[in-house]
Amino acid sequence: MSHCHDEHASHGGHDHDDAHTHHSHDHTDDTTPALQHSLYQRIDHDGIITLNEADTGSGKLIVAKTWPDRMVLEPELVSDADAQLLMTVPCVLFIL
Repeated sequence: MSHCHDEHASHGGHDHDDAHTHHSHDHTDDTTPALQHSLYQRIDHDGIITLNEADTGSGKLIVAKTWPDRMVLEPELVSDADAQLLMTVPCVLFIL
């Protein structure tokens, strides 16, 4: 299985604009390792705290979105004070 970062690393980790270095590759398998090792199911959703959110509970709603819903624009998390939002996302981990 080829990974994009391996291909880019061979070019010094940055893009080249000259025509001979352009290549195409597939990103369809990029999410498989992430989904297998996701912390999503370990999140304590009731314990999420968001400071400066304009709509109470919108931080929890954003974190509750599933991977397929990640590109859906609603709900929106907006600050009521300034450009900063502070969020605590507690996770429950079991280490054996």
